[in-house]
Amino acid sequence: MAAHIDRARKGIEEFLIKYPAVDDVVSKASATTKVGKVNLVMGFLGFTAVWLAIGYGSPFLCDLIGFVFPAYLSFKAVESKDTKDDTQWLTYWIVYSYFGILEFFSDYLLFWIPFYSLIKCSFLLWMVNYNGASLIYTRFVRPFLATREKMIDSVVDRVEDVADKLDDYVQKDD
Repeated sequence: MAAHIDRARKGIEEFLIKYPAVDDVVSKASATTKVGKVNLVMGFLGFTAVWLAIGYGSPFLCDLIGFVFPAYLSFKAVESKDTKDDTQWLTYWIVYSYFGILEFFSDYLLFWIPFYSLIKCSFLLWMVNYNGASLIYTRFVRPFLATREKMIDSVVDRVEDVADKLDDYVQKDD
């Protein structure tokens, strides 16, 4: 058990080094509360896990975690000169959008799964921190889209034609 806690502490320390903006916020909170940074983060994570498991508004909190943090990291990736991280975040957003569509259509079934928000949030964090989005994209999304690419392009072309005609029609009435 102690080895797991030590690994978690080390992981938190590495995370804070990797994301200085988060470290700044945690440092300020640590100075105010007089609680160590790692202990503060562990307490926050524990509270968040319990809230996701049983708390009111847990789906909103899960969506917030799965959207805001990756959106900020996407912003950082776009602003950096390295294109590898751009690909990582594009892949995340592709998988995130497919997951959102799947979730929308299976919501009535997922509602009955105990601790679903906690499971979903863990899945989204796995996609962010362990490059899980790349794994899902490579194994499922890419093969699915690759076999249907011509058909999808054809539908997109037809929709563009209809949109152009509609735009011409609206412009003509003005």
